[in-house]
Amino acid sequence: MYWKSIVLTLVLPLLPSYASPLLEDNIAGRNLPAVECAKVTKVISILQLHSATPFCSSFLGIKTTTSTITTVKTSTVTSTTGTPSTSVVFLPGNPPAPKERREPADLDEAPVGKRDNPAYLSGIASSAILSGCECLNLPTPVTKTTTTSLKTVTTKVPAKTVTKTVYPCATPIPNQTPTVPYGLSSGSSSIISYGNTLYGSGTTGTTLEGCCNLCYFTVPNCIQAFYYSYEGCVVSQATEVMGTGPGISNVCPNGKFAGLTYSPDTNPPFRSTGDIAGPCGTTYNNLG
Repeated sequence: MYWKSIVLTLVLPLLPSYASPLLEDNIAGRNLPAVECAKVTKVISILQLHSATPFCSSFLGIKTTTSTITTVKTSTVTSTTGTPSTSVVFLPGNPPAPKERREPADLDEAPVGKRDNPAYLSGIASSAILSGCECLNLPTPVTKTTTTSLKTVTTKVPAKTVTKTVYPCATPIPNQTPTVPYGLSSGSSSIISYGNTLYGSGTTGTTLEGCCNLCYFTVPNCIQAFYYSYEGCVVSQATEVMGTGPGISNVCPNGKFAGLTYSPDTNPPFRSTGDIAGPCGTTYNNLG
C-alpha cells in the first residue's frame, strides 16, 4: 500500500481547489445550498471580478418589481376670465415657408438570436454559469412609482390679448373672396373726413399686389382701397383722424381708429376685385 500513498500524495496538489471564504459570507445564494456553491467558487470569483450583476440578472430572468408611493401635493392653477381680445399685426410679403417635416427613419427590429455569453465566461458550461449567478445572491430590482394627490387652488386672471400675424398682400392674392385683404369698413365714427387718391399708370398701384401694399404699408391712415384692372388703385385715406392710441405705426400714425371694423366683402364693386381693408381698424371679423 506504500506505493498508493505516494501516488495520492503526487496527484492531490494538482487538483483545483474550490474552497473559499465566500461560501460563508457572501453566497448564501438564491435558494441554492452552500454545498452547491462550493463547486463553482472560481466561476463566482470570475463573475464578481467582472461586475457581472447585469448579466446574471438577465441570465436568471430576474424581473423588476414595482413599489408605489403616494404623496399629497397642493397645486395652484390660473383661471382666465372674460373673452380675450385679438390684436392683428400686418406684415409685408409672404409668410415664411413652413419647415419641412422630416419623417423618422424606418428602424427594423433587431433579430432575436441566441443569448451570447461574455468572453470572460467562454469555455464554462451554462450549468456552472447558472449556479455561479445563483450563488451571487442578487437582489430583486425595484422600480419606485409615485402617485400624487393634488389639492387645487384656483386664481382668476383677466384674459390676455391674442396677437395674430397676417400677411395681407402675400402672393398670389385671391380674387373676390371674403378673406384678407378684402373687407368692408363700418363704424368709422372717429374718422372726420377722408379723400380718395388714384394710383394709376406708372405707379405701384397698377397691380393688385401693389394696390394692397399701398394701403397696408405705404399710405398713412388708409381706410380702404379699391383695385380696378382698367384704372388702377383708389386709396381712401383719412385726413383728420382721432385714433385710440394703441397700434401707432408709420401707416397708422394716430393709432387704431376707434370703432373701425371690417367684415368680409361678399359683393365687390363692378370691375373690382373687392374692397381692400385698411391696416388701422380695431376689429377684423372673419377675415382669414
